[in-house]
Amino acid sequence: MVAPLINIFRTKEEAFYFKNSYMNNHYDFSGVHLLPNNAMAYVQVTDTPNGINLEDWTVNIVDLCKETKVDITDYFMVEVLTNARNGEPQFYWSLTNVPFDFGYNMQYLEITQTIGETFYSTPFLLTNEESEKVSQFHYKEKRADTYQSISFKAWYRSTDKKTELTTYYETSTRHTVTKAIKTNVIETYKTDKVSIDSLIQLSDVLESPYLYVNTIRASLFQAIDLPKPKDRENYGQMDINLSFKKGDSFFGLADYNGQDYNGIDYKV
Repeated sequence: MVAPLINIFRTKEEAFYFKNSYMNNHYDFSGVHLLPNNAMAYVQVTDTPNGINLEDWTVNIVDLCKETKVDITDYFMVEVLTNARNGEPQFYWSLTNVPFDFGYNMQYLEITQTIGETFYSTPFLLTNEESEKVSQFHYKEKRADTYQSISFKAWYRSTDKKTELTTYYETSTRHTVTKAIKTNVIETYKTDKVSIDSLIQLSDVLESPYLYVNTIRASLFQAIDLPKPKDRENYGQMDINLSFKKGDSFFGLADYNGQDYNGIDYKV
């Protein structure tokens, strides 16, 4: 399965950790950008060291700097239980229709069991600010996997057309003939300036065999070219060239797993 863009850990130190260079003194961590009141669920799988189980939980969203808390338990759901490749228990969780807007302040989840541990997520934005720059991605690695979903600061920039030609000699007419054999309409998306680590995570999403961008089936047309550091910063921008399959839409709140077979939301 594809590694989560919002992961859950047992300590804040793990959740907030990032590998840094002594040369950096400019930072940005705002790539994951969720929207309030989003009816199409955000779904992530846990990749928690030593596994994770939840029972009778309370979920707060916490301001990374101010440490103010808002209870969002009603909007958090454990969707599907699963196991990591090493057999440790993990699960898919979702956020749906969260009615709060936290502006440009980074937030994280604090998940507390009534009797047991407290867990912390990696930080993200939850705001309608600059929503025009946000795209939602649904993706999975294998057919049997449950779809994950995330919003990221990446937006449509332009459209292009690529045509592959073949040339052959026609003996009957003694003419050289050039013919189009394949045409692709390519849409270029551009990310905001976000951390290189976030761009690497997004590239993993974009390389998924099953990918929908803003609910339309898509695939990478060209390999991802990650930006190189230019100054004392941990961030950059990249262009994404996508080919879309019109008419193949991700619709509703389907998770497209095996339980949906022959159901109205089974498509892939």
